[in-house]
Amino acid sequence: MAQIFGGLGRVFDGGGLVLGQRLGFWFAALVVLYLYWRATRAMVAYKPGPVDVQELIDATPPGTLDVPAEDLTAELRQQLSDSSIYAPTTLPAEAPPTSFLELVGDVELDPKKLGTAIPRLLSRLRPKLGYRVGGVLRIREQRPDRLGVTVTVTAFVFGGSSSTTLWGKEWGEVIRKTGCWVISALLPVTRAGRQPPWRQWWGRELNPELYEAYQSANELSRAGRYHEALSRYFDAIALDPKNPYLRGELAEVQEKMGLHIDALETCQRGLTLNGQTAKQYNRRLWLSPRKADWQRLRYLRHPRLYRDVLGLRYRNAIILGMSEETTQQWFQRKGSQDDMTRHRLVPLLADRYQQAAITLAPPGEEEAWLARTLEQSLYGGRSKSAAAAKNLVRLVFQRAAIQETNRLAADDRWARLAGLYWPARLRSYFRLISPFSHVQGVRGPRQAVTRGAFRINLEVWAPLRLAWAIERIQLPGRPVYDPQARYAWRTGPPVPTHVTPSELEARINRARSRLVLFRRYFPRFRRGDWLTRYNSACVHAVAMKINKVSEAQIDEHTERSMGEHTQHAVEELECAVLVPRGDAAAVERTWIVHEDPDLALLRETALFTRFVLTAYPGQELPAHPPPSSWSEAQMREYDYRLLEEAAKVMERVWILRGQEPSFDIRDATEWLRAESRIWNEMRKVTDSRRLGHWEYRVELIRSVRAGSQPTLPATLGFPPSMFPDGTGRSDRQKICSRLRRLQSDLKKDVRGETAHYSYIQEGQDVFSRATAGGVTWLDPSTVHSLCNAYSAVWQTLAEWLEQDRAESHFVDALDRVPKPSADGLPREGVPRYGS
Repeated sequence: MAQIFGGLGRVFDGGGLVLGQRLGFWFAALVVLYLYWRATRAMVAYKPGPVDVQELIDATPPGTLDVPAEDLTAELRQQLSDSSIYAPTTLPAEAPPTSFLELVGDVELDPKKLGTAIPRLLSRLRPKLGYRVGGVLRIREQRPDRLGVTVTVTAFVFGGSSSTTLWGKEWGEVIRKTGCWVISALLPVTRAGRQPPWRQWWGRELNPELYEAYQSANELSRAGRYHEALSRYFDAIALDPKNPYLRGELAEVQEKMGLHIDALETCQRGLTLNGQTAKQYNRRLWLSPRKADWQRLRYLRHPRLYRDVLGLRYRNAIILGMSEETTQQWFQRKGSQDDMTRHRLVPLLADRYQQAAITLAPPGEEEAWLARTLEQSLYGGRSKSAAAAKNLVRLVFQRAAIQETNRLAADDRWARLAGLYWPARLRSYFRLISPFSHVQGVRGPRQAVTRGAFRINLEVWAPLRLAWAIERIQLPGRPVYDPQARYAWRTGPPVPTHVTPSELEARINRARSRLVLFRRYFPRFRRGDWLTRYNSACVHAVAMKINKVSEAQIDEHTERSMGEHTQHAVEELECAVLVPRGDAAAVERTWIVHEDPDLALLRETALFTRFVLTAYPGQELPAHPPPSSWSEAQMREYDYRLLEEAAKVMERVWILRGQEPSFDIRDATEWLRAESRIWNEMRKVTDSRRLGHWEYRVELIRSVRAGSQPTLPATLGFPPSMFPDGTGRSDRQKICSRLRRLQSDLKKDVRGETAHYSYIQEGQDVFSRATAGGVTWLDPSTVHSLCNAYSAVWQTLAEWLEQDRAESHFVDALDRVPKPSADGLPREGVPRYGS
């Protein structure tokens, strides 16, 4: 060290060095500093570092900006911060010079002050800012999108900027579009773009509409507004059809809504998005355990493809494993928004899972039996043959679930052997010793499905459900479970349906003991696998359902066994929620408390109710918990609450409209046009034959929102969440009765119109003719009476649905709506107010 510092000293004092040696040293030092400077700039850009969001510049005419520019800037910064990707600076940061020589040119390297000169030089070489966002607020005359902002993103890495202009009806919409555009510009070049679901967009131009649709779908799903979330997921998939992550999240939302057939189709058509054809996937799925094939090592050659479709494949196995739900909806022609979904699924399922139906088909008909059975189920009745076919199809689905789970577990073993998970784990372990900083959820993501979850599903959960399905099959002369059969779904004998709670717990512990060795001896690591604990609870919950279904009369032994299953299930859930996962407490709460079909019977116990009140304080359970899947009664209850909230919103809208001092005839025409759309969508929602058509509810929500703006920009409480949160009504018979009477009140006549609907249409025609005749403003008294009448209609409808008023008040209010006529309008020119 003394020699090194002595040599450096001679460079500065000139002792014993020729000019060439000194120039060579300075050249090498500049190259090292330059490379250091480039590396730190690239690191800040890739992380990324803080994004400097400058104050938005107000370029609108004086007095036209109703919201301060400072508030819009704060809203933009909040949106970027809420994205969990970037941390915008609270104050404008100084942009680094774009030239390397500007940094080092004015630094004095005095030999007597090297202790202060070198740290100052290194601090100047380290950039503090990677990107800067600036915008200019604008207003134009064109309607309806007259508000806008010209936003510019400047990158200080190696120079360059991007700019665009975004328009909207209100400033909140403009700022939202701006935030989505900024993030879409930075995602493909930063570390966040390496994570799902944007991995395929790395280094490519990301469509801002895709990011906006995905973010909106996530927010709606977390808020329990699943109908709107489905619509936004479909918008995102239309812009990125080859993204398996979007398909997986869409299937999850469909499953939460009870649309198991739609979720099954979403998963089945997304399984080949990892570069395989349908024929290649089917061949790989049914590989014999004793046959060597290079397809087993496919994901070693394409490691990212394995993680891309892992969630989708796991969701597909779960849907098939819940065979009682899937087959029930298949044979009842429910669980799907489109009636043709089953027809499209028949050839796909028959080709993919025919190996699971070999021993169930009559001799000589193995190849076509499954396709014929599924096709006949689309038109079958309630005969004994239809019931037998239903049990057989359920068994095929259960076998297919075991095979899919078996292939998933095998791929997981190869992935762990190849070390596909270690990069993310090393980053996570490094963060344990690094200083705490701003938490970003995209850093070092953990595997979505753990090895313990695979083992529990493969060795206990799926075999238990298989035994449940076998118990309902009776085929004389043909075994339904043959260890010597030619199909490859068999991974061991199924778990007996009469297994005791202690035996079932022993099987679960054996499956968990096959994990990594140190997890067996260190409870801290074993406790971190929340999905394994949750799947263990589902096993005991399924055993409760089997005991209740299998026994015609619940005896004392069965009741005691179900009590032990309940205790074991709740204990596993308690261990699962103790895992330090922030998102699990928020996201999985709804799935555990309301939605998971496996826990349907467990939710009826007092022990589970006490667990929920302890694990999620403040989230009180309703007196009558909703069913595990979205049944017809529950959907009607949601339709009831949706119409009730829509009535309250429109009542407020018409009251505010009646308070305006003047009335433009074009605005009044648009009011009636929006009112016509709302009543038209209400007729569709009240129709009990259209329960599976979620798009009608979405259109009603959109129509109410469009009709309430700009009079009522913020519609708090609308639309309501799909969960009543303790305010749900228990008298569902009365709900269905009132919806039928409301449908009758809005029923069309032979001309296809109701009297009220025809009034709206005639009013639009009257206003259109008056506009063509040169009328621009309406008499306030005429419009006031119209606004008061419509506010009374919506008020009486809301009171009737709240069970405070009689139906006759609503019908009378409908009859009192004035019919606009040409007699009440001026013939020419602009009328005087009060004329």
